[in-house]
Amino acid sequence: MHGDAAEPVSLAGAIAAAEVSRREGRKNPAVAAGLSLLFNGLGQAYNGQFARGVLVLLGSLLGLFVMIVPGVAIWAWGVYDAYRTAKAMNEGLVPYRETSPVAVVAFVAVWAVTIFSLSAASAMLLVAMGLQGML
Repeated sequence: MHGDAAEPVSLAGAIAAAEVSRREGRKNPAVAAGLSLLFNGLGQAYNGQFARGVLVLLGSLLGLFVMIVPGVAIWAWGVYDAYRTAKAMNEGLVPYRETSPVAVVAFVAVWAVTIFSLSAASAMLLVAMGLQGML
């Protein structure tokens, strides 16, 4: 887990990376970027910035609903931000924040609930529009 080598990313890997990060006091920038690419905002949670991760998640989803380009741009910025922040923490430019495996799992739960809620709301809106003859 040393260096910036690309590694496969999964929830189990994220929890293991969080534990290694906590033990060693270092972040893996490639893991942070990969997690943020897999679940937008998860890289920020891995870096110990749970609230920032939620903001990246909500911003990218809102951007995707408004127009696709802003959502993708916010998501891409989130990947870059997670990588840059992890690297800055390792260099001592940004204060190190401990990664809690519980926070990583909690973020995935928030992510799943958000996606499910938005999907359900979209489906109900489509049904309502269909009943009104708008579709």
